[in-house]
Amino acid sequence: MVAPLPEKLTPELVFREYAPRIYNLARRMLGNDAEDVTQDVLLQVVRKLDTFRGDSQIATWLHRVTVNAALAHRQKRANRQKHEAGEVDDDVLETAAPDTAVKRWNVAPDEPVLEAEQHAIIEKAINELPEPFRDVYLLADVEGLPNVDIGNMLGLSVAAVKSRLHRARMRMRDLLAPHFEERDAL
Repeated sequence: MVAPLPEKLTPELVFREYAPRIYNLARRMLGNDAEDVTQDVLLQVVRKLDTFRGDSQIATWLHRVTVNAALAHRQKRANRQKHEAGEVDDDVLETAAPDTAVKRWNVAPDEPVLEAEQHAIIEKAINELPEPFRDVYLLADVEGLPNVDIGNMLGLSVAAVKSRLHRARMRMRDLLAPHFEERDAL
């Protein structure tokens, strides 16, 4: 029998507290398809909220559901692209970039611009990682999940997670080095 859900854990609370985290994880894994996956995850969570046993934290459960949905979406997309080789995906062309967060007023004028540029460089480098490395990198270094949880989510051994994470970090170092290396004074 499923344990009753704590009264404070409602669909509204899940939407308010966890939807941004779900969206950000999906966006990092999928790019432009994140809104669809986020909506699917939230609908699935609302339907299944009463089956949440509390064996893990709600955030861990939501991470797992989001990663599984993103991987399934990626697989569907790959299969669809095999069948539609050469056709342009209209969804990609019509999807707008997400709004950026509002910045504090007490910062130097150039700080937001430099921060945005740095963020764009890092996001571009993450997107250039091969998917197996990107998934592990995002879950470990961006989301802060332990290797054991990542291995369980992705169906990998802890050794495989560590290996992929190391390779992802080395690629990120190589991709970011030209932008962040100290230049010698002439």
